[in-house]
Amino acid sequence: MHKRLIIISFNIVFLIFLLSLSYTEDKPSFEPMKQEVKNSALKTNQENFVLFGTSAGIYYWETNNEPVLIWNQGEVKKILKVESGYYFLTSKGVVFSDNLKDFKELNQGLSFKVIKHFKDGKKSFTNDIQDLKDLEVDPANPKNLVTCTKDKIFYSQNGGETWNGFDNPTRASGIKAVAVFSNPDLQIFFTHPFQGIFYKNISKKGKWEQWNEGMYKYSKIYEEVSDILIKKEKDQYRIFAANNFIPIVYELNLKNRVWKKLFKMKENFGMIENLSFSDGLISFITEKGFMEYDSKDSSLQKVNIEKLTSAFEEKIKTVIESMYLVENGKEVYNLSELWLVTKNNEKKYLSVADRKEGIYLQTHLANDKKRLTETRNLMEKVGLNMVTIDMKDDFGHLRFKTDNPILKKMDSVKNPIDIERFTAFMKEKKIYLVARMVIFKDEVAYRFDNGRYAVKDKSSGKSWRGIINGKYNKEYWVDPYSEEIWEYNVEAAKELIKKGFDEIQFDYIRFPTDGDNLGQTHYSFKDKGMDKESALISFLSYARENIDAPISIDIYGANGWHRTGARTGQEVEMLQKFVDVICPMYYPSHFAQEFLAHPPVEERTYRIYYFGSLRNYYMAKKNTVVRGWVQAFKMNKSFDNKYYSEKYISNQVKGVRESIDMGYTFWNSGSKYSILLNAYSEKNKPEEKKTDASTKAE
Repeated sequence: MHKRLIIISFNIVFLIFLLSLSYTEDKPSFEPMKQEVKNSALKTNQENFVLFGTSAGIYYWETNNEPVLIWNQGEVKKILKVESGYYFLTSKGVVFSDNLKDFKELNQGLSFKVIKHFKDGKKSFTNDIQDLKDLEVDPANPKNLVTCTKDKIFYSQNGGETWNGFDNPTRASGIKAVAVFSNPDLQIFFTHPFQGIFYKNISKKGKWEQWNEGMYKYSKIYEEVSDILIKKEKDQYRIFAANNFIPIVYELNLKNRVWKKLFKMKENFGMIENLSFSDGLISFITEKGFMEYDSKDSSLQKVNIEKLTSAFEEKIKTVIESMYLVENGKEVYNLSELWLVTKNNEKKYLSVADRKEGIYLQTHLANDKKRLTETRNLMEKVGLNMVTIDMKDDFGHLRFKTDNPILKKMDSVKNPIDIERFTAFMKEKKIYLVARMVIFKDEVAYRFDNGRYAVKDKSSGKSWRGIINGKYNKEYWVDPYSEEIWEYNVEAAKELIKKGFDEIQFDYIRFPTDGDNLGQTHYSFKDKGMDKESALISFLSYARENIDAPISIDIYGANGWHRTGARTGQEVEMLQKFVDVICPMYYPSHFAQEFLAHPPVEERTYRIYYFGSLRNYYMAKKNTVVRGWVQAFKMNKSFDNKYYSEKYISNQVKGVRESIDMGYTFWNSGSKYSILLNAYSEKNKPEEKKTDASTKAE
C-alpha cells in the first residue's frame, strides 16, 4: 500500500480515538514520569501499536489502552527494526530486544567516560557510556551496524555483540551522523559539522576520503550534513544526504561520487533530520513538522503526527525523542529527532532567564554613584533590563565581602563593592542582575598554598604557564579536575544568589588553549579514567545540583556556530544538559573578515546574529535560552574600520530579535555605551521580530 494512503487512513482512525480523550487544562510540567516497568506481563499486539522512545525510557502503546513503560534505564533517541528484533539508541548505549520484554546492552568496545561526583566532602565515580550520536543498520545485512560519538566511529559485524572503532580523521570533534552498506565490501560514511562527508571502505582497509563534490558551501565552509540515508532497491543502492541550517536534500551519484541537489526548502534557515525514503517519497523532520517530498511532482506536504504525539504527551509527561508506528502489521513510519516538533521538558529556570536585554558593567562602577546613575538612566531610555557584572574577576578576585570560611581561606577578596546598595539600586528599576564568575582561569587560586591547585608542568612538577614565542602569557590556570576548586566556586555562587543576584554566569569553563608548551600540562587532580570532557561534565553537574538559580555560560562564537567543542571542549549539545543560558560571543570582528560578507556587505552583522542565534538554539535542542554577547566596541579590523557605527550595532540586535528573540548582552570593556542612544533612535531602531511560516521547496 502506498505510504501516504496508510498515513491518511491511520489519521482518520486515530482522530476518532482522539475525540474520546479527556484533556486536562493544567500546563504539563514535562518532568520524566517515575513509573514502574511493567513489561513482564506485556501481551504485544503486533498488528497495531506504537513504540515511543522518550527521556524516561521506552513506552509500548496500543491506543485503546494505556501506554506501558517497558524499559526505564535512560533516554531513547532512536528505534531500528530488523527481522530479529529492535535496536535502540539510548543514553545507556546500544540496546537490543527480540521481544520487547528482555533487553540487552550491546556496548563491548564502545567508549566510556568516568564522571566524578562530590558530596559532603566525599567523591565517588560512575562509568557512563560516551554519548552516541547516531545508529544505523546495513540494508543488505542487519548484522552490520555503525554508531558514533562526537570523536569516534564504531562498526560491528556481529549485530552489536562487539564493536571496533576509528578515530575521527579531522582535528575537530562533532561527528553528526553515520551510515553503512555492503556490496559485498563493508563501507561506511560519517558526516561532520563543517567538513562535509567522509567515506571509508573497511573491507579494503581504505583511507578516509572526503566525498563533498556538489555539497553546499558558504564562506569556504561546508554546511553541516545532518543525516545520510542508504536504501537498497533490488541490486542498487540509493544514497541521500541533507543539510541542517541551509535546508537542502541531495542524492549521490555513486559512479562519479557527485551529490545532486534534489530540492531546497524555501526558508532561509531550517532543519532537516531523520531522512527516510519509500515509493518515491522523501520524508524528514523539520522544526515545522514531519514533511514528505514527492520527487515525481516536486510537491512538499506536511504529515500530521502531532495528534498522536500530543495524545501520548497528555498521558505521559515526558519528552518524546523517537517513535515507531505499526498499523495492520506494517511499519507506517519510524521517526527520530522528534524534539524538533514535540513539546520539550521545561527547565525550572528557562522562563526566568528568557528575554533579558542588557549590558556588561565594570565592577568598580558599582561604587561610583554618578556613573551608575547615568548607566541606569541610559538603560531605561533604550529599554534594557539586565546588568552583567564581574563578581569573581579575570584574576580570581572576589569583588564582595564574605564570612564564608571556604571562601576566606583563599584571601581573594579585593576592592569589594557595596553589594547591598548596588543590588537595591538596580532592583528599584527591576533590573535583572547576573554575576559573572571566571572559573578555571584564576591567578589567586593558582598561587594559593604554593600552587596546590595550579596546572602543573609534567617535567618539572612546578606550576605551568603558557609560553608563546618564548614568553609567558598572562593567563594562570587552575586544575579543572579539582573538586576543591569546584566547591570554592559554587560556594561563591550560592552566596551571590543570597545577596540579591538573579543568575550566575560562568566564564572560562574550559582548559587552557594557548601556549607552545601545551603538551607539558599535567593535571594532578585528574582521577583514573577521566578526560577533559568528563571534567567539565562533572563540574557542571555539581554546580547544577547546588545552585538554586539560573546558570549561564560564555562560549566562543565558533563553538556556538558549529556543532563542535574544538579547542575549548565547549560543545553546545553537552552544555545544554546542565545550564539554562548559553552566551556565544558572536562578535563580527572575531570572525574572518570575509565571513558572510556578501552584498549588501553592511548587513553582515545582522546575518551573523540572525543565523548564529538560530544555529545555537537548535544545536541545544531548544533546551536553553541563547543570549549572545553583542559587540559594542570597535576593533582595528578592516570591516570595523569601514562599517562600525550605530547601524552596525542595531543590525546585531535586529538579527537576534528576528531569529529567536531570547535576549542579548552588550559588551564594552570600558562600559561606555553612549552609542546605544543613537543605535536605538527611530532611524536605527531594530525592528520587531518577524516570522516565516512558509514550507515550500524549490
